Amino acid sequence: MSKAIFLLFAFLFFQVPQAQAQNLRSFVKSCAWGTLLGAGAGVVSLAFVDKPGESWGNVAKGASLGLYSGIAYGLYDMNREPEKYQQPDFAIAPTFAEGKVDGVQMAGVIYSF
Repeated sequence: MSKAIFLLFAFLFFQVPQAQAQNLRSFVKSCAWGTLLGAGAGVVSLAFVDKPGESWGNVAKGASLGLYSGIAYGLYDMNREPEKYQQPDFAIAPTFAEGKVDGVQMAGVIYSF
């Protein structure tokens, strides 16, 4: 049984992609914002209960749910495909000869794959 658990752990450990510093910063920021927004929603919910002095658990519940949603969004944001640079379909650029404008160069993409 312990060999199976070890193999499962090793498989999962080596399948996790390495995060870059920018992705980690974005992940932590999304977790923090989620927690703050969830706690804020918990504070707002105190206005709608009969005894707000006894319902401070709503703030903790909201912060917890906000943290979970921040974690979910952070993981989604870290693992999505990066935006690729898209070349323009049509471009016009000047050409130079001896420091002066000599003409115009036009380029267009007919088919891209």
